[in-house]
Amino acid sequence: MATEGRSCPLSYRLDPRQLGREPAVARESVYIIGGLYGNWAALQAIDTLQRQEVAAGQPEPGLVFNGDFNWFNADDSSFRRINEWVLAHSAIQGNVEAELGSPSAGAGCGCAYPDWVGGETVTRSNAIMARLQRTGTNHDDLRARLAQLPRQLALTVAGHRVQVLHGDPESLAGWQLALESMPTPGRISDRLVDWFEQADARIFACSHTCLPYMQDFDINGVRHLVVNNGAAGMPNFRRDRRGLLTRLSTRPSPVPSLYGTRLGTLYCDAIPIDWSEQWDIWFAGQWPPGSPAWESYRARFMSGPAHRLEDAIRLMG
Repeated sequence: MATEGRSCPLSYRLDPRQLGREPAVARESVYIIGGLYGNWAALQAIDTLQRQEVAAGQPEPGLVFNGDFNWFNADDSSFRRINEWVLAHSAIQGNVEAELGSPSAGAGCGCAYPDWVGGETVTRSNAIMARLQRTGTNHDDLRARLAQLPRQLALTVAGHRVQVLHGDPESLAGWQLALESMPTPGRISDRLVDWFEQADARIFACSHTCLPYMQDFDINGVRHLVVNNGAAGMPNFRRDRRGLLTRLSTRPSPVPSLYGTRLGTLYCDAIPIDWSEQWDIWFAGQWPPGSPAWESYRARFMSGPAHRLEDAIRLMG
């Protein structure tokens, strides 16, 4: 029998052949925000970044949330606050929203954790999901809206098609675009070539796996990108407590980026999200010592994961 939290429901399966058939919405500037995880303080920081762009004479970036914007917001007030804020913008489901909107028997958290993730982490994630689902039963209006969200979204920025995903092109919670699954920089797998061709895309923008990177690929002399922002609502690098989002724009970023590149006139940047210390107080109140979220995430919030900034920059040029 498959273990809850490690298996994907059949409903999570995606057909990569459908990606290139989606209509694409043209945007001049966009923030792609994956893995917010209910961090309301990160949302406030993102709002500040938007205002800084406008103050610098840039258009206000549109917000696109590519899944798992719920997680730590397991009290009624923050559950409603996060979902009302996000659902006022463009959003797709992550596995968390899928299991809130229409729970699957035996899915647990729906994370589809691979073998390299320890069993205790899986058990704690299932417990967090169970608490979040209990809160969700008090908000049927929001759960209904989460159930109706799409699972992928296509954009065009500077004339380049961007396929926004949560996991990978074959599964809502897939790990085939995780850093651990990527080929050595300078190389490309047949699967990636097929996906780019099927999606008619220059960029795959994903999240889900919590470790960020930016990697480029040469396909018949044309440069393509996979950009995983890691987590907007959790630290992403060793001794760095900030979240991360992906900025795509026709204009250079007026706010600092950690790394980035260009595809012609398209600017692609990893923008850090520096939230208020009030988040630590709130988190400890909602998820005190001994709780599953404290045990799984407190150390990451304090000092970041082992991931290094240099590990995320996988660009040939």
